[in-house]
Amino acid sequence: MERYVLEAEKTVIEETFEASSESESLFEANYNVIGGSPMPIVIKDEEERKVVSAIWGLKRQSGDDLQSVAQEEVLKDDELKKLVSVSPCIIPASGFYKWKKSVKDPLPFLLRVIKQDVMSFAGLCTITKDENGKTTRSFAVITMPANALVEPLHQSMPVILEEKDFGRWLSGHAPEMLRDGFEGNHLLPDMTVFRVPELVNDPSNNSKELIQPIPKLRNYED
Repeated sequence: MERYVLEAEKTVIEETFEASSESESLFEANYNVIGGSPMPIVIKDEEERKVVSAIWGLKRQSGDDLQSVAQEEVLKDDELKKLVSVSPCIIPASGFYKWKKSVKDPLPFLLRVIKQDVMSFAGLCTITKDENGKTTRSFAVITMPANALVEPLHQSMPVILEEKDFGRWLSGHAPEMLRDGFEGNHLLPDMTVFRVPELVNDPSNNSKELIQPIPKLRNYED
């Protein structure tokens, strides 16, 4: 997954996940979230859920940053398997972008679950410490095969958790849930997709204009 959107007030996020946060600036709207951005994630700290800041791009022992990883790959990788067991997280989002290849430039689309004020991407996180002793929390989004709505744009989409699964995901059952596998077909009745301005193609652009629908052409611009 390349980019996503988060446009939700602090109170909405806290109520959705029954979590608390001491930060205010963490909840500023971001219409073009890119790798390296500090974003809110939901974790479980002992028995309490908290919303904390983390950098999008999981910092691996190899030194690589991982923005997203397929659900089946998590359980094949010892490092990731351990992380999803001991430090799963949920990433609040308002939607995610996908690009349709065209004869010219790729055309951007935004996908949302219209019945959810805040979407809930499954993820995993870690804390690293640099040579100066500074600690940084980072995260990656877990993906699953695209459903019929997303598939014309890309073969994968983020794992979108339902509210009933928040507790299990954050309480040590994430590996079991991944073994059972996620799929997105049940989301089809509640998902929408629309083309958005090509302004989003530039990572430096970040305004509400990026998520404004533009006239739809048939077959995703084919």
